[in-house]
Amino acid sequence: MEAFLLDLNRKILARTNNQELLIEFSQMQNDEERVIFALQRMIKYKMNLNYESLHKNSEKSIQLKAQGNKLFIGGWDYKAVVKYTESIAYATKSSEELALTYANRSAALFRIEKYQDCINDIDRALSLVYPDKLKIKLYERKGLCLTALGKPDAEASFKKALEWLDKMSLDEDKTKKLKIQLNKFISAPCVNVEIQAESAKYELPEFETPNSEVPCASDAVVIKYTPELGRHVVATRKIRPGEILAAEKPFAMFLMPENVYTHCSKCLQVSMAMTPCNYCVNAMYCSQACKEQAWEEYHEIECAIIGPLLMSGFNMLGLFSMRLAILATQKGKYLDKLKKQLEEIDNHKDPRTKGFSADGKLHSDQYGSIYSLVTNTQKRSAQDLLDRAFKAAYITYILSRESNIFGEKLMLDCDVLAKNAAATFVGGLILKHQQIIPSNVRVFSELRGVEDYENGAAAMPFYSLFNHSCDSSVTRSVQKDHIILYAMYPIEKGEQIYDNYGVHYALSERSKRQKKLLEQFYFKCNCEPCTNDWPVYNKIRSYQAQLLTQHVKNRLKQILRNHTRYIDLAYERKTDQDPNMLNNLLRMIEEVYELVKRPCVELNNVVETVKHYYALQGKRFDVPLKPYEK
Repeated sequence: MEAFLLDLNRKILARTNNQELLIEFSQMQNDEERVIFALQRMIKYKMNLNYESLHKNSEKSIQLKAQGNKLFIGGWDYKAVVKYTESIAYATKSSEELALTYANRSAALFRIEKYQDCINDIDRALSLVYPDKLKIKLYERKGLCLTALGKPDAEASFKKALEWLDKMSLDEDKTKKLKIQLNKFISAPCVNVEIQAESAKYELPEFETPNSEVPCASDAVVIKYTPELGRHVVATRKIRPGEILAAEKPFAMFLMPENVYTHCSKCLQVSMAMTPCNYCVNAMYCSQACKEQAWEEYHEIECAIIGPLLMSGFNMLGLFSMRLAILATQKGKYLDKLKKQLEEIDNHKDPRTKGFSADGKLHSDQYGSIYSLVTNTQKRSAQDLLDRAFKAAYITYILSRESNIFGEKLMLDCDVLAKNAAATFVGGLILKHQQIIPSNVRVFSELRGVEDYENGAAAMPFYSLFNHSCDSSVTRSVQKDHIILYAMYPIEKGEQIYDNYGVHYALSERSKRQKKLLEQFYFKCNCEPCTNDWPVYNKIRSYQAQLLTQHVKNRLKQILRNHTRYIDLAYERKTDQDPNMLNNLLRMIEEVYELVKRPCVELNNVVETVKHYYALQGKRFDVPLKPYEK
């Protein structure tokens, strides 16, 4: 996309003064007008609007499968699974190549003891055009998986393997050996093999007293508004460390494109046995339910669009801005109804309750809650808005040609498309989303080893209302399709509750933090760490160096006596060895917070240990770091 914008700017400069164009563009009153302006200029400056995409391709699927085979032979089973998944994405629907790759992936899954996933892939292979001469291998492997899982169905699978053995043209000696082996499996008792336990199902918290305005939050918080702070969140009572303040399900999520072969495109969960979209190579799903739900909600529209946008250099911002527009319009079915709803939000007088539903509540599953979030339009430069307008216009152009979101495919030039009310309305929404996303959308992360990795983005109306501090008072943990918000410090009644926008005082200097916050969020941070210029982590002082009495220092030493052991338990993933670990750590935070002056390295360390504890209970991706030991 950057190449597109550079080419556009070059052509603009060749024909007119860029400053004149920006002045003219600045006269546009809203996002829809800005998109119309961009569409008209794209045809005026004869932009190359041709686009390409990646499609199902048997030859490429075979090449990717061969790469997976090489990794499998080398013992890199996890990497082989990922490469086989990519091969599956490119294989044509119901083809023999697809069946063969499912079978190969099942072999890798078997070796890493993902027995149920292995069975699923075997069943998929057998449901397609799978060569008869190879079926014995699959039925034998399925029987071994069922045996490992302690299921009596294993015998039937082994007998099925024997049936196919009798139909094969093998030499007598080999047939005899295989029969002996299969009969041995049949007579063997089903004994559970010790395999890695699945994560316990997380139960969402139930708040004793629900929040009267925010259904996903506890009554410990309330939304406030002032002209200086905008909308923000305040404590209604004293809050203790570890208290759950909210459990919000995102309005929408988007998987980073680089994770498409390891994570479900719908729920963003790690999956080693995904099935592909039937038509494109850019979406994989952990289950048929996710696949059908994604198609019903948005993928039917975006299926043919994601490829051209990725090939044109669009990143997740552009893709997610389109996804939100598809969801908002319910795939283009309710444009007139949505226009009326958005007009009501635009004319709403109370900035605190803007975007609330008719029942007086902020519902996370309602588009109005997203639409009402801050865009910082007035703070953006004309050039910034113009670039985003061209991106939105280009997305709208491809949408109109490759989908039925406007009722039918519109094979129109940009200047004609600029006169289509439905197209410009949707284009205006896409542009608005391109301003909402950088200031509001949060990362959807998971624990890999000891580090948090971003694997997607989530649009969450309520969490977007928390203001920033470089030493936030809360932390978030991803639990399947909800994000849980925990208090990290004691918070007094009436005190503002702060989240963190990705820059922590312990990790970067004040000047760098403030530069990033100003560039992306358009404010100068005046939090306590910025105001007092707190040092980065390796320069934070211990409580031992603070002006405290010896009595207080001795007390702190006693409070922190078990912390080193808890660090080891957390980072070795052995937290279950001490059922009181979390409560003890939270008590440490509470007591140390009252006794020391922040910043204090020991307080930092305890807080980070608690964050890691919560991360262990949440979304994880355990990537094997060494090959299979033969």
